[in-house]
Amino acid sequence: MARPGLRADLRAALHRARQSGRQVMRDRVAVQTDGGVEMISLAIEPISEGSETAYGVVFIDRGPVRTQNESGSAAHLAAEDSTVEQIEAELQETKERLQSTIEERKTANEEFCASNEELLSVNEQLQSTNEELETSKEEHQSANEELQTINNEFTIKIDELDRANSDLTNLFESTLIATIFLDRNLVIRSFTPAVTKPFNLIPGDRGRPLSDIVGRIVYPEIDKDLRAVFGGGELIERSVSLGDGKAHYLARIHPYRARKNIIDGAVVTFIDVTNIVVAEERQKVLSAELSHRVKNTLAVVSSIAERTLPDGEPKDDLIGRFHALGHTHDLLSNAGWTEAALRDVILSQLAPHTGGDSANVAVNGPPVMLKPQAALLLALVVHELATNAAKYGALSNSEGRVDFDRTVTGPNPSRLELIWREQGGPRIEHLTKRGFGTELIEQGIRFELQGEAKLELANGGLLCRIIIPADPRYVRVSSPPDKSAREEAAS
Repeated sequence: MARPGLRADLRAALHRARQSGRQVMRDRVAVQTDGGVEMISLAIEPISEGSETAYGVVFIDRGPVRTQNESGSAAHLAAEDSTVEQIEAELQETKERLQSTIEERKTANEEFCASNEELLSVNEQLQSTNEELETSKEEHQSANEELQTINNEFTIKIDELDRANSDLTNLFESTLIATIFLDRNLVIRSFTPAVTKPFNLIPGDRGRPLSDIVGRIVYPEIDKDLRAVFGGGELIERSVSLGDGKAHYLARIHPYRARKNIIDGAVVTFIDVTNIVVAEERQKVLSAELSHRVKNTLAVVSSIAERTLPDGEPKDDLIGRFHALGHTHDLLSNAGWTEAALRDVILSQLAPHTGGDSANVAVNGPPVMLKPQAALLLALVVHELATNAAKYGALSNSEGRVDFDRTVTGPNPSRLELIWREQGGPRIEHLTKRGFGTELIEQGIRFELQGEAKLELANGGLLCRIIIPADPRYVRVSSPPDKSAREEAAS
């Protein structure tokens, strides 16, 4: 693209700027134009932008444009001399570089020859070594075959050990028996996960002495028992418990026997017997409670027999009272002699007189649970009222009806009020003479439950009003009644 006269200087200046990386100047460059020849100065500046280098070219005017005749041959000769000088300088520089390259090549060739001689020597050594390795390879091949056979045998043994280890691991994880494996220095070898309850053990405690672990179990004789097992090899059993008394264990210390039957440690197990201990304690309490209840029941039976037989009352009345006690005993036995529902007690005593049809009987009020003492007494009271109603009152005909209402008043103090009301039966003008049944109702409520009972007439029917304190020793009342209680009352 450069005009004639500019091309050679521009090419040479660009080459020098690229080689040196510095600014290059060219003066008095004759450039041919359309009108003649113009003298300029040429400046080339390298410009670095990151990893790339650009070159800025500046053309500076050094005089007006001259015609071909004015510039003449002088300018042409000057331009040619300048180009020749530049080419000679570049040629000299190239010769110097070539000489330096030849000397470097000669030095490198000498080094290469020395290296080649060394490589030949090393190659001979390697050849000798290779022959030795061939011999060793044959020996190793033979040894490798033997090792392969042994390795196969070891693989079989390792698989068997892995299976045995997996079996032991699964046994440890699944067993609920707390077990600790100790060596003769009482250092923990291993333990099952269940042992974390009686002892504060974590996986990092393996390898620590058992005496360094703070246990939650009360077993001060454990060190003594372990030493005794190490000495005699006999099993030792003890009953122990947690410090808070909420869990009980049967501790067993077995000797850990290694090869040749040598005692190499101990196996300590803690079997949780909390449920057994609780069951035994509960059995003792139940036995004592049952003994007490049986004595009370026998006293009641004796009292019933003494008061019934001398008064000449029918034998059926005596048997009926015994049956009333028997039904209540069944209810209490089914509940573990804790408590019985008042509704169940009432219906069980009315069932013999209604034939199982409770259409003429209504039991209303919130759920009330009776303790054994109150349940036995109220069963006899309801039996006396039901027997009397079946003979003379509302249950003696099909039109009669009995309502048994229960309400809670209070709460300071809270009282349970029970009302027996007969309607629709034969009209009663006045109460009959006082008998054992009347005394049982009035005096039993007063002395056994610290309450009061009153028999009276209302609209020609018997009405019995019983008020007893809602003492937790006798009764338990759900207050306020929930939806299920209202449904029960409606039934």
